[in-house]
Amino acid sequence: MVRPVTLSSPLLRLDQLLPADAERVYEYCQDPIFERYLHIPWPYQRSDADSFVSGYIPAAWAADSEYTWAVRDPETAQLLGVIGLRLPSASIGYWLGAPHRGHGHIPEAQRLVIEWAFANGVVDTISWQCLEGNMASARSARNAGFTFTGVGPAIQAHRDGTYPPSWHAVLRSSDTREPKDGWPLEQPLGDPPPGADSPAGCG
Repeated sequence: MVRPVTLSSPLLRLDQLLPADAERVYEYCQDPIFERYLHIPWPYQRSDADSFVSGYIPAAWAADSEYTWAVRDPETAQLLGVIGLRLPSASIGYWLGAPHRGHGHIPEAQRLVIEWAFANGVVDTISWQCLEGNMASARSARNAGFTFTGVGPAIQAHRDGTYPPSWHAVLRSSDTREPKDGWPLEQPLGDPPPGADSPAGCG
């Protein structure tokens, strides 16, 4: 069993979500963009946030099925978003609250989780996906060094039970971290709207 671990840099601190964070999770997950891009209950209730923070996350760490971190400002400890790594698919997912997008938080959070996972032998390949058309999330993955592998069904069911067309990519521990060609990008964009459409959901 992997015990929860704190990851940090001068820009971010990744640590455990606390019961006190549930209100902020609930607040962020009212964003209509989350309905479009994330696999979360909708409408999103405060009870969903409580269940996610106090039930799902600790149980998933204990079961080695998903490692989820709070993304925080290192000085104020304010919750900015969430990032997670799901097993056995080794898929990375993340979201940020609307006020915190566009400041480079996702690239740094991805870097911390990827380096930790590879350095500790948790996985040797990490997968990524987002719903087809989420250009900003694709740019974030490309900038982290992921290789685009094409379009296919989502790896988990959407809230309506379907597996909508999604973009997929992989990053191997032996890969360089430079952006790769072959991505379906049309224009430069900042951080993803909410995040990659895999783990680290709101509930």
